[in-house]
Amino acid sequence: MSNFYYQESWLDILKEQEELLRYDTFTRSMALELGLNILKLAESTYQKPLAVQIVEDGTIIFAHKMAGTSSENDWWMNRKLAVSRITGKSSLFSCVETEMGNPAPQWQERPDNYAVCGGCIPVFPTDGSTPWAYVLVSGMKHFEDHQVIADAMALQLDKKIRRVS
Repeated sequence: MSNFYYQESWLDILKEQEELLRYDTFTRSMALELGLNILKLAESTYQKPLAVQIVEDGTIIFAHKMAGTSSENDWWMNRKLAVSRITGKSSLFSCVETEMGNPAPQWQERPDNYAVCGGCIPVFPTDGSTPWAYVLVSGMKHFEDHQVIADAMALQLDKKIRRVS
């Protein structure tokens, strides 16, 4: 593939993030708080516009497009979501695995349905079972799309995480 910047060390960081960023419960009020935190971080830390969605059981329960984003961001988020649903991992984790030579067959058969890049993180319960929701971001560099979500989740959960950059 070799389309996206990554570092092999990210796999360990992403595994650690996915273990730490798990929720005892996840309500729609929490989704609202998480979405607003993502927007605040985009403005204050990244200083870049983005589109964000939080999807629960196929229903968008939070969505906002900052000025400078468009329907193209929806296109990217839909395909990032497809990757996370198939793999059960963040789309960046799947991206790094793919870049390192472990592509999923579905991506080869129907590449227009998937965007193997950062920007979708499943909201896992503490036991790691089926995700309650998926958090999606589009508009920045793909690893920044991932990290802004992880930063907001860590803030909400009061956890310290290592970052990809």
